[in-house]
Parts: sequence; structure tokens; C-alpha cells
Amino acid sequence: MVTTTQRLPIEEQLAAMRRGSEKILPDEAALRALMERAEAEDRPLRVKLGIDPTTHDLTLGHTIPLRNLRRFQDLGHQAVLVIGDYTATVGDPSGRSKARPPLTHEQVRANAETFREQAGKILDLERAEVVWNSEWLSKLTLQELIRICGQVSVKRMLQGEYFGRRMEDPEQTIFMHEMFYPIMQGMDSVAIRADVELGGTDQEFNCLMGRDMQRQHGQEPQVVITSPLLLGLTGPEKMSKSLNNYAGVAWPVQEQFNRLMTMADDRMAEYYRLLTDVPLEEVERRLAAVRSGDRDPRVAKKDLVTHIVAGLNGERAAVAAAEEYERYAQLRRAGGAESALPTNIREETLPVGPDGVRLSTVLAATGLAGSGGEAKRLIEQRGVRVRGEVVADKNATLRPGEVEGTLLQVGQKPPILLREAP
Repeated sequence: MVTTTQRLPIEEQLAAMRRGSEKILPDEAALRALMERAEAEDRPLRVKLGIDPTTHDLTLGHTIPLRNLRRFQDLGHQAVLVIGDYTATVGDPSGRSKARPPLTHEQVRANAETFREQAGKILDLERAEVVWNSEWLSKLTLQELIRICGQVSVKRMLQGEYFGRRMEDPEQTIFMHEMFYPIMQGMDSVAIRADVELGGTDQEFNCLMGRDMQRQHGQEPQVVITSPLLLGLTGPEKMSKSLNNYAGVAWPVQEQFNRLMTMADDRMAEYYRLLTDVPLEEVERRLAAVRSGDRDPRVAKKDLVTHIVAGLNGERAAVAAAEEYERYAQLRRAGGAESALPTNIREETLPVGPDGVRLSTVLAATGLAGSGGEAKRLIEQRGVRVRGEVVADKNATLRPGEVEGTLLQVGQKPPILLREAP
């Protein structure tokens, strides 16, 4: 993303914010007034994004509010990244049909170790304030918490869609600790004196609670900007690791590129808007050429993926990945001739018994599958190729003499060349 050194006129700043936004609450006029007041006071806005380190592997969906925070940075405002090490131990109920299992302090800290590095692919961490909400939440006394809760009605809490929906379902239970979560997130805004809070659409209620908490503490209520939830590479659902329709921020560049190339064609407009800074007029021109048949959709998709990967890993790495992707594609069409292999292909040497070795075992051993069970599912889904040919038998075996020089491919992951141990 391009960094500006001088703050743009307010209308241009608002235009930049609209691109990655779903809602501006209470409305855009409130954000404009906030910007005008900050400009008159000659100070930057304090823009908050809170993320709980509940996982070590961020998806591209997580990057949308991070990209919005970077836009504020580039417009000359102060980014405040709140790492929810305390709230993660409670568990965010947003969008959940049941209570989220809380994490231990050790799990949260382990996830946070990788989180900063991944967030740093988008944010300029040297210019950002990075804080941990345990710094203030862990110091709240029971008396203070009771006082805070005394200002929030149960009726207000049930306005949260996920609480209300679960209350109406006789099969569901709402636990008291879950209702503390929005209050704690709101207290984060009080602690850092946020002017603006960013979050996904599933965080709308929690972010609005920040406005309530700030009013309680005599502060001007923040403006809330929500961003849309990114759809997965395929299918109607949002991007999710559990649905395996995602690409990871921390993945190796080649695997990231190859996986993104599996996206459905109808995702291109959304991914251009939310995951790149290509001007929207240019995006429409490119997609119009695809719709009219003047441009190959595959070429258009490769350009888009190159932009996305470059934003995370740099242009040189993205271009190299695009070139290697083409080599893999040619290799796939050629059936995997060893003479056509990329020079940097990974090789794996395997011991082979007198009866051979199960293909599912090989997939798990080489890391192309997370387990033998996953390997069998990949095979049954026709996602595995041996020497360029699809294998659909989950019990398939590579016989002695068949392993040496065999090219093994799983989906769009970089292929592996197998060697047979002497």
C-alpha cells in the first residue's frame, strides 16, 4: 500500500474509507465532523482495531480491517492495534450459535507470537501503537466491573443479534461470561481513547458497545466502521479455515499464489475491491473486458492474484510465483515429465517396503496432507495426481520401483518429486 506523507483533504480521505467499508456508524456525517474537529485541533485520529489471537494462522479475510487500518495510517492518522490477550481467554460470542471455548493464557501468547509478524505484512508496525488489553482489563476490580455492568441493561445486551437468536432457541444456552465480552471490548476503546473503531460486520454490536462505554466515562463516542466478511475462494460461505476455502497470510508465497488461483471467477470483483488498491475504475475496465470476451478470465485472475500476493510479500516474490505457477500448469498438462520440472522443486526421499507404500501415507509424510485421514479424503475428492494422472482410490499403493522420479501433486500446492531410499 502506498504511504502518503501529507494528510489529504477530508473528502478524499472519506473516499478512501468507503472502499473497504460496509457501514459507517452512526453515519458518514459523524465521521466527517470527527475529521474536521481533529484537523482543527491539528491532531491525528486515534483509530482502533482489536483482534484476539485465537489462532496462529490468519486468513485473507482477517486482512480487510487490517487494510482499513493501514489506510488510516497512510492518511496520517494514528493506528492502535489492540491485541486481545485478555478477551481471548473469555471467548468472543459474535456470530456463534454456542459458547466459544476460552483459550488458556499460554495458548493466547503462543498465537500472538506469530500474529504480529502476519499483521506486519500490512501495517507499518513502527508507526503503530501495539497494546495488549490485559494491561487494563486484568486490573479491573469486581466493584468496578459491577459499577460498569450497572449501566448496561440486559435488554441492551439482547439487541446483539447472536444473543437474541440464541435466547429464542430453547436448545441454546447463554452463559454470563459471554455477556462480559462486548463490555470488555468497549472498555478497550475507553482505555486507548479511540476516535474510530474498525471491525468486521460480525463485530458491529461489540464496537457500538464501545460508544456506550465511552459515554459512561465522559468521552466522545467513537465512530464505528465495519468491513464486509470476505467470501471464500469457492462456495457461498465466508472464508473459513474449517471449510478449507481460504488462503493463509503466513503461507509460503507459492502455495498462497497457487491456492488463490482456485478462486471462482465471480469472486474477482470482490477480491479486487477488498484485497488490492487497484483503482476501482481500472478494476471495472478489466472485468468488463472479461465479460465481453476480450480478455481471458484466467489471465485476469492471474493478474489479480499477483496484486494480492505482491501486497503481502512484495512484487518480486509475486511475479516469481506467477512464473512458477505457469510452469506447474505446463507440467500438469505434460503429465509431469521430470525434464520439465521447476529447478526449485522440493524432493522427498521415502523408504519403500517389499509391498510398496500407501499413497495416503506418502501424502501425510510429505506434508501434502495433515493426516492419513485427510489424505484419503483428498484422494476421494480427486485432488491428488501421481505422474500427472488423477488417483481416486484411497487405498492406492505405490509399488517398489514406482516411487523414484514420481511427481506428486495435491490441488494447487507446489508439487513434490519423490525419491526412493536405497
